[in-house]
Amino acid sequence: MMRVHDWFEYHARSRPDIPFLRQDGVSLSYRDADLKANRWANAMIARGLQPGDRIAYLSTNTIDMGVMYMACAKAGVAPVMLNYRLAPREWLWILQDAEVKAAFVHGGSYLDGIDTIRDQLQGVDAFVSVGTDTREGWQPLDAFIGDSEASAPRLPLTQHDLLYLIYTSGTTGHPKGIMISHQNVIAHVEQSMCASVAARAPGSRALVVTPLYHAAGVLRIMTAAINGGTVVLMEHFDPEAFLETVVAEKINTVNMVPSIVQTLLEHPGIEDMNFDSLQVIYYGAAPIGEPVLRRALATFQCPLIQGYGLSESTGGIAYLNEVDHQKALQGRPELLKSTGRAVVLADIRVVDGDGNEVPAGTVGELVIRGPNVMKGYWRNPEKTAETIVDGWLHSGDAAYLDAEGYVFLQDRIKDMIVSGGTNIYPNEIESALLEHDDILDVAVIGVPHEKWGEAALAICVTRSGNTLPADALIGFCRDRLGGYKIPRQYEFVRELPRNASGKILKRVLREPYWKGRERAIA
Repeated sequence: MMRVHDWFEYHARSRPDIPFLRQDGVSLSYRDADLKANRWANAMIARGLQPGDRIAYLSTNTIDMGVMYMACAKAGVAPVMLNYRLAPREWLWILQDAEVKAAFVHGGSYLDGIDTIRDQLQGVDAFVSVGTDTREGWQPLDAFIGDSEASAPRLPLTQHDLLYLIYTSGTTGHPKGIMISHQNVIAHVEQSMCASVAARAPGSRALVVTPLYHAAGVLRIMTAAINGGTVVLMEHFDPEAFLETVVAEKINTVNMVPSIVQTLLEHPGIEDMNFDSLQVIYYGAAPIGEPVLRRALATFQCPLIQGYGLSESTGGIAYLNEVDHQKALQGRPELLKSTGRAVVLADIRVVDGDGNEVPAGTVGELVIRGPNVMKGYWRNPEKTAETIVDGWLHSGDAAYLDAEGYVFLQDRIKDMIVSGGTNIYPNEIESALLEHDDILDVAVIGVPHEKWGEAALAICVTRSGNTLPADALIGFCRDRLGGYKIPRQYEFVRELPRNASGKILKRVLREPYWKGRERAIA
């Protein structure tokens, strides 16, 4: 039986001075991180939190957020990471659904946001401010921890216990809580070795710009804790700062989306920078073009590896590794349109609507089986049973496998849009726009975008028959949606195409925008 914090505590004992986390030149060693995590965990236990209880955490990327994950693991408490880009009323639904018992919030604007919904929160016994912002009604983290015991709590936790709860939006309009266990994360870390050409020795350095509320971000923390690595955090992406950090911090691995790779390659002076420390660049969310790949290999002088995964599968379940990329450059360019092959101990199949496996080259739904598959959806057994059938996780993605087992994504069975690596669900946007007095009907689809892969387009039917200014609709959405969800493009039609049962035919709406492209997915 192994839990994530068992590995973390081992590194704190055996290699105490290695940095666990670094940000803006400030380091926190494994020894000090472990001591703070112990005291934080004991403080939560003293406040009555029990294994399986949930706490909320709202912050941009900070060192404290990384420590929080280890504290929660030790206490058996599941953190619910709030997306700081959401609107307060979106946080409210998640907080209520997860039934959190404590809220830890970093940053004045986020304290303000929680205060606007605070009177609607039931069962939250502690409101804790993390960082330097303090105000009435919020207990500073140092005061919350107080003089709590510095030794590790010894609770009868198992690898099957809930490690964290990550919310992802769904086509029903409400987010779903994905239950991830210690076993899920440990399996993912072991499976991801399939994609690793980087040394996993203690002290290996990973640069993380991905938000730590995102599956990719939290998994970087977990991977470091298990392997004894160092995570260097950036609060936000900035091309110049990113490149300077890679060089100054002697970064070994980074995660990006192809649009970011391209942005970096166009940065002035990049050709004069030394990236000798880089061992691998991981990318995902979209394929990479051959010209960009060749430039990236020449500039960064390290392999690129593509990954595909879901929050429900904990992380990556298929990788296009460095050998595959070389094959693509040596006469098999079609492989760059693939997302790779299944990781060890995971099975991938493509099935038809009845769940029957289809032959190679036939498009169907991608399904996944393995120890990395989530425990289920929080408080949603019906959706869990619909999504995990006979042990197989249904991805909602249409794909085919070729004869060699390479996965080729084609479209989404669900209507999710992926823009710059971030999932956007049309139903949430449609629900918000339908609150507008003059919008009678609306469909939101993903259309090609040169930089982000996909962008949201809202196709509207108005009561008046008139068009509405895009700026006005963007402003209308700001109080209802996180900024990244708000469409910047609007079109107006007299009616939307529907089938006999009244469902909008989004495939018909998408066709003109994706015509001539090899796949209707970014």
